[in-house]
Amino acid sequence: MSHAGVLATNRGVYEALAGGGTDVELVVPARWRNEYRPGGFVADPPGALDGHLHPTRVLAVGRPQRHGYLARTGAVLRRLGAEVLLVEEEPFSVAARQWSRAARRASVPYGVQVAETLDLDLPAPVARWRHGVLAHAAFVLARSPGAAELARRWGARIEPDVVPHDVADVDEVAAPTGPFTVAYVGRLVAEKGLDDLLAAVASLDDVHLLVAGAGPLEGDVRRAGALVELLGAVDHDRVGDVYARAHVTCVPSRATRGWVEQFGRVVVESLVRGVPVVASATGELPWVLSVTGGGVLVAERDPAALAAALAALRDDPSGARALGRAGREGVRGSFTTPVVAGALRAVLDRVRSRSR
Repeated sequence: MSHAGVLATNRGVYEALAGGGTDVELVVPARWRNEYRPGGFVADPPGALDGHLHPTRVLAVGRPQRHGYLARTGAVLRRLGAEVLLVEEEPFSVAARQWSRAARRASVPYGVQVAETLDLDLPAPVARWRHGVLAHAAFVLARSPGAAELARRWGARIEPDVVPHDVADVDEVAAPTGPFTVAYVGRLVAEKGLDDLLAAVASLDDVHLLVAGAGPLEGDVRRAGALVELLGAVDHDRVGDVYARAHVTCVPSRATRGWVEQFGRVVVESLVRGVPVVASATGELPWVLSVTGGGVLVAERDPAALAAALAALRDDPSGARALGRAGREGVRGSFTTPVVAGALRAVLDRVRSRSR
């Protein structure tokens, strides 16, 4: 079960599993909302999972950690003939507690996702159920090494499997013409380091900045000058058009007391298209770039370092292109949907063999 699965773009791994012969039943909220569609929306059509997608009513629509399913979850497991349950939610979420308890009562081995990399100070009851969800899990999918370390600290009794988020394997984009262009894709908020990037670009000559996103810093972007182009929120199926216009993508995130960059999906989305990345050395961004080899790391909260890295790529277009191509191969070997689906299939096969 997965609230992310309300969107078809987040079902690629499950479609790949189904295409490879695994019987997949995907339970998702019937209705959801997010920052791009605050009015709410219904789950996307099933597509390749026709007959195997099960939209189900939830409470607290749009609340990733607090939503719960308005269903007899044990009955759902029995009706779908579950052999293994994957709860694609954090172990401290209400949904993880709800579905893990149902799985234990039904004697169905279950796994849970850990993508969080920040050891949040949770209320005592939530910390206790987080420990219980992990302690009884037959497998733990950690989305990064940092998440795996937290899972161990939080009570996982089985060694977590690092199975990252996936990205579709799309075509490489051609090098754009015109002025050197930097892309920023994400929320327009302080923790994403957008003001550091605006300051860096303002200090450089002949650098155009594309900003795709929405948020409270929109006014700062609009006031940044003619060389900064605000695209607004861009649907996921159109975000490739943004990367195609860019010579480099920048991910200048900052760690705060309550948030740190967990994975950096923008990094792999850019690199799989052959567009190199400049990112701040925070959260799991150093891990992603060490695996892919397709980018440059700079200190966080350092506009001068950002500017220097961007200028170096601007002044060496062949080197920048080679860096992007190296990153593309790195992503294709570690993060594309077929690779991640294969890693998940191996975990599921192991769990099924142990439960027989």
